[in-house]
Amino acid sequence: MLKNGVFRNLLSSRTFSTKKAKGNLNRYIQRQSSDEFAVKAREHNYRARSAFKLMEIDEKFKFLKPESTVIDIGCAPGSWIQVVVEKCPNGYVLGVDLQNVLPIRGAEILSQSDVTSPEVHLKIREKLKNRQLDVVLSDMAPNPTGDNATDHLRLIELCRTVFRLFSEENCIELKRNGVFLCKIWDGAARGDFIRELSERFATVKTVKPTACRDNSAEMYLFCRGFK
Repeated sequence: MLKNGVFRNLLSSRTFSTKKAKGNLNRYIQRQSSDEFAVKAREHNYRARSAFKLMEIDEKFKFLKPESTVIDIGCAPGSWIQVVVEKCPNGYVLGVDLQNVLPIRGAEILSQSDVTSPEVHLKIREKLKNRQLDVVLSDMAPNPTGDNATDHLRLIELCRTVFRLFSEENCIELKRNGVFLCKIWDGAARGDFIRELSERFATVKTVKPTACRDNSAEMYLFCRGFK
């Protein structure tokens, strides 16, 4: 049985945690309500502000064509899929994510699917039906640990996992001169990963769209010309 003093300490700790959580939620709501791209996303019925990151990158590099075949790995909540469907009305779009993703007209989605699983690799091949891909997208990120260096390395490894799907494992087939676009967080391993990508792509560019928050380490690697 807890003594009164111990009980009061536990109650005080829980109250502090609850207040902190509410404070974080209030800050998030305030930021979202005043964020230019979050407001635009609501206005244009995109599921997340990240839609504008993809649109800006495509405006710069012109890689999403009307008949492109595209896979988006880590597609939740689906804002990039929404953009791709608009940009590629005569193409084929497949989304894959570990979470449940609500349907999007014009795309096929494999929800609750772990891209590291051989069973999911089979499902992806079945969906693609021997289609070669023009574009491989990855905007996914691991749950943050709070340690920037650790989170950076974990995200690089996720991107490397996607890269291996077409460069080593033949789970998916990227066309010669195809495009790979992935999100990373800046850090010590960025240079090594860029060198890996440069061995298989003619060009690798680092891009930070306007829609990325100024205080974020988030950036994108745009790879074109798959060898």
